[in-house]
Amino acid sequence: MRILSLAVAILFFISLNVFSQESSLQKSGTGEGNSIANVPKEIQASCTAFFKLLVTAEVDKAFVTILKNSPIGKKEDQIKNLIEQTKKSFKLYGNMQGYEPVNSEQVTESLLRVRYLSIHPDMPMRWIITFYNSPSRGWIVINIKFDDLSEFFFTDQ
Repeated sequence: MRILSLAVAILFFISLNVFSQESSLQKSGTGEGNSIANVPKEIQASCTAFFKLLVTAEVDKAFVTILKNSPIGKKEDQIKNLIEQTKKSFKLYGNMQGYEPVNSEQVTESLLRVRYLSIHPDMPMRWIITFYNSPSRGWIVINIKFDDLSEFFFTDQ
C-alpha cells in the first residue's frame, strides 16, 4: 500500500512538472516579449517593404531594399544566391500571396531576430531575419534565411 501511495505521489509531481514546462513553452512563442510589436518601427517598416515587394514578385528589388547598407549587400554572389533560391521557391510553392509576422527575439539592444511566415498556394515558408544596430549604419540585416520548415514555429510535443 505504501509503494502504491509513493508511486501515485511521484506520478503527480512528474505530471505537475511536465504541465508547468508545457505552459511556459506555449507562452514563449506568443508572449509580449517576443511579439513583432516590440520591434523598432524602422525594422518593421523595412520588413513590410521587403515582403510587399516579394508579394508583387519583385524579388531582386526586395533584396536590394532590405540589404541596403548591409555588409551582405556588398556580396554579389550571396545576393544572387538569395534571389535565385527565392525565385525557385516561388516556382515550387507558387508566388507569395501574403505574409504574417510570427515573433521576434532580442538578445541585446543591438541584436534582434524577426520571424515571418510567407503565404503561398502550396506551402508556407519560414523567414528568419537578423538585424544589428550598427553604431555607424543604424539597423542593418546581418543574416537572412528562409525555408519550408514552418513546423519549427511550433514547440515539440
